[in-house]
Amino acid sequence: MRRRLVVSTIAIVLVVLTALAVPVGIIIHRAGEDELRGRLDSQVTALGAQLSADLGAGREPDLAFVDTVLGVGDGVRVVAPGGEVLVDRRPPGLTDPLTVTRSVPVPDGGGSYLIEVVTDTEPLSERFRDQLATLALITVGGLLAAAALAAVQARQLARPLERLATSAGRIGDGDFSTSSLPTTGISEIDRISGALRTSGTRVDQKLSAERHFTADATHQLRTGLTGIAMRFELLARHDDPEVVAEASIGLQQADQLDETISQLLDAARDGTSRERTEFELQTLVDVHVAEWTGRFAAARRSIVSTSAKPAVVLGTKGLAGQVIDIIVHNALVHGRGTVTVHVEGPTVVVTDEGGGLADHQIETVFADPSDPSAAHGRGLPLARRLARVDGGSVEVVQPRPLAIRYRLNRPGPPPEP
Repeated sequence: MRRRLVVSTIAIVLVVLTALAVPVGIIIHRAGEDELRGRLDSQVTALGAQLSADLGAGREPDLAFVDTVLGVGDGVRVVAPGGEVLVDRRPPGLTDPLTVTRSVPVPDGGGSYLIEVVTDTEPLSERFRDQLATLALITVGGLLAAAALAAVQARQLARPLERLATSAGRIGDGDFSTSSLPTTGISEIDRISGALRTSGTRVDQKLSAERHFTADATHQLRTGLTGIAMRFELLARHDDPEVVAEASIGLQQADQLDETISQLLDAARDGTSRERTEFELQTLVDVHVAEWTGRFAAARRSIVSTSAKPAVVLGTKGLAGQVIDIIVHNALVHGRGTVTVHVEGPTVVVTDEGGGLADHQIETVFADPSDPSAAHGRGLPLARRLARVDGGSVEVVQPRPLAIRYRLNRPGPPPEP
């Protein structure tokens, strides 16, 4: 930023000086040329006056005074009415002559004398070049002064912006400490600093409140799960085998729910999972499809599982099961007809027979609802976030009928992006 400010300032000053130097140079050149032409005019006027005086007195023109009128480097040529050249004194080596002519009529009407005064303009050109060199030196000095002032100004502007960028980077890294930035005297930068401090404070307070809520909610959930598990353990000692079987299933589901809560907490805190393992994707899908069969039967619908080249994948079984459950639940609530869960390689595609999504809904189906209190629209965004924790993805591959694909990673090094 500093270099840009310095370069832009120098460019502006250079344009201004150039715009001023061109007319100033033209004015200086014209002034020197007018001065030279005025000197020649005065010389030819003096020669014409002396010649008129001689002719008026009836005397022969006395041209001896010519040398006293002419300057150094000037020449003169006097031609009589009959064409006779009376004086022809031209300086040698004229390269760019300037000539001023004057006619002196004879009193009796016998024609007129022609006087020409000539001089070389090379000295004028040399003086003009010297003046241009002076202008160039002044321009260079102006540019150096502008560069120095621009460097100082850029430093004064860039330093608070650099501090502001550092503070913004700290907030982006999760450090929401509100260390006050010094006042710069630039109202715009000071307003941004104040807004950044306010935003950091609010985000810190909000995250702190959410952490406390998550900890409290987790504690209460696990307390309730512990009570439910104790009741299932008591039922597991019943004499009726059917009651014992149902109690065992309930205990298993309570343990699975507790494990899911732990995995979701780890994913929320660290953005990753520490329990990635290799597992058969088809086996996991079959387990979850079996769990959903009863719910689909209650809704008078069916769910089937198909496969083509199932593969071993790398991920967190709990998170993968949650993603599958969310997609299947979405098909149960919003879809129609039979739901097909197809496993092919490291992907799971869930398809139903409903109307699917409109074109404008495809881009927003994975976006969180704008209303925090909305009861719907949270499942698919959560599924995508959980999939990304394991390095997977969730996307719509067919809008009508709706088909959602969940892709996991194969074991081994991650593929090149």
